[in-house]
Amino acid sequence: MTNSIPGPKILLVGGTGSGKTHSIRTLLDAGLEVFGIFTEPGMEVLSDTDPERLHWHYIPPASTPWDQMIDSAQKINTMSLESISKMTDINKRQHTEFLDLLRCLANFHDDRTGKDFGPVDSFDNTRAVFVDSLSGLNIMAMNLVTGTKPVKSMSDWGIAMDNLERLITKLTVDLACTFVLTAHLERETDEISGGVQLMASTLGKKLAPRLPRFFSDVIHAKREGDKFSWSTATFNVDLKARNVVISEKIEPSFKPLIQTWKARQH
Repeated sequence: MTNSIPGPKILLVGGTGSGKTHSIRTLLDAGLEVFGIFTEPGMEVLSDTDPERLHWHYIPPASTPWDQMIDSAQKINTMSLESISKMTDINKRQHTEFLDLLRCLANFHDDRTGKDFGPVDSFDNTRAVFVDSLSGLNIMAMNLVTGTKPVKSMSDWGIAMDNLERLITKLTVDLACTFVLTAHLERETDEISGGVQLMASTLGKKLAPRLPRFFSDVIHAKREGDKFSWSTATFNVDLKARNVVISEKIEPSFKPLIQTWKARQH
């Protein structure tokens, strides 16, 4: 049974191989019907799940045809850096991945069953939507602006970052269902403290520190040898815990988080 309180919005950050994608299956354990968009290969990790309960759509990373790569390389080889910098784009119209993403969000198409489920902002809180991962969104947002242009201007970065921020805002504000975004980590200098922090890898230096504000829970996925865990207390990562405990050793499962959220509805 649904209620009027939106599902939690979760940013799951961690290094490559830290179990972020694998943990998506635990949304099923929490009793949710799950819809995912993959922006990079990784679906095979979830291929043993029930296709009637876990749906996905894959938008491949940008793949440039050989003739376009040759054309771009010739421009780079024959033009000066100043001339390349003044170009608005190279083959921008061939890169529609971000548009494909928006179309899927406006009417989710399931690659597993071939069914269409309508716009994700019509989903109730018995469902969950995830995007795996932010790294793919970064590439899509920049390719939308510049194509394969090798030198990006400050305006290019600003337009791409603004577009990406608007998307994340919509997914965290307008969705009634649970939303999960996975992201890799990179070192950034905190503009306020001046210290080095591990932040979600995204476009520019200004967006990364702002990302946690959009989410109810920001969790660090970790692996030590063959042991996987989550943390909401890692020293140099900006984390948030509204529906999970504050601890460095948490079971890597969304089920307790969803259970805590559900308990607060009564």
